[in-house]
Amino acid sequence: MHNAPSTPQEFVIRPSAAAIVLRPLPLLAIGVGLFVWAWFMPPSARATALMAAAFVLVVGRTVWEIIWRACARYELTRSHLRATHGVFSRFTVEIPLGRIQHSVLSKKFTERLAGVGTLGFASAGTDTVEAVWLSVDEPEKVLDRVRAAVARAMGGAPKRAIVLGLVGGIGSGKSAVAKAFASHGALVLDSDTQAKEALRREDVRRTLVSWWGNGVLDATGEIDRRKVADIVFADPAQRKRLEELVHPIVRASRADVLAQAEAKGVDLAIIDAPLLLEAGVDRECDAVVFVDAPREQRLARVQGRGWSEEELDRREAAQWPLEEKKRRSRYVVRNDADLAALERQVSDLITRVRGELGHQAASAL
Repeated sequence: MHNAPSTPQEFVIRPSAAAIVLRPLPLLAIGVGLFVWAWFMPPSARATALMAAAFVLVVGRTVWEIIWRACARYELTRSHLRATHGVFSRFTVEIPLGRIQHSVLSKKFTERLAGVGTLGFASAGTDTVEAVWLSVDEPEKVLDRVRAAVARAMGGAPKRAIVLGLVGGIGSGKSAVAKAFASHGALVLDSDTQAKEALRREDVRRTLVSWWGNGVLDATGEIDRRKVADIVFADPAQRKRLEELVHPIVRASRADVLAQAEAKGVDLAIIDAPLLLEAGVDRECDAVVFVDAPREQRLARVQGRGWSEEELDRREAAQWPLEEKKRRSRYVVRNDADLAALERQVSDLITRVRGELGHQAASAL
């Protein structure tokens, strides 16, 4: 692809050099076949004339395609898409980017072999392709650039949201902090809920039963999360095994939800994942928020769930130490008072985050 000095919204390309052979391929094949056939004919004036005609056909058509390619020009400007063809009679089709509604990528068998493709574009209200870019190198990449330019022309590509991850000790109140963020318009991506949905998948259920037997099922035949928790918290190897199965599913679900929210203008997202640091989910975040709370309060909260102090200790032992989680966090929210105090902290933090990290989301576009 030959790109003129430009921005991502503006470039000029020509058909691939492969088009010199691909476009007239059937005719070239006939010409070469005639030349070979005449070559093996008994020497005669007819054979010589046939060889000369075949040679002129092949060379002449090849030269014509070289000229045709040099005259063809495909342009993407900040406002229009153009396709120019023709040698003696030239014609240009121009479509405003804001009116492009359909795009088509086609690849004939020979084009697939050469790694090229043909792009077609149509504007709103038309039933036919109006502008055609023939035999383009790296057609998928070119089409992506055109689509991005069209999105910008129609109001701008969606802005990437700032993504914060929540960490803290068990019972620190991460869910309450997440709700406070949600009350200020943030999208909350609850990995625990997404993991529950993953465990309801038939393929996941079959895999867990093959590992641990029917004992992990409840009375309805679904996965019993409490039984699974007993297995994985007692055996780090089994926990790792489960994470390798479920985490990719949750990650894909999270990415889909985030992309849909960004398209609607959401500029702040919160990932609430029980093992955010341990599972490497912090790599998806712009920063991590540590939710801090005294052990006494955390113990009281989990006892409300029916846990004992020993259960809290056992589960926390399976996670990173709180000091390490706090060290890896950029922000801290103290959750040791009433909800009003927590709301004020979160509101102040959102203002700070948008001021400090907002430029990162913009520069990532």
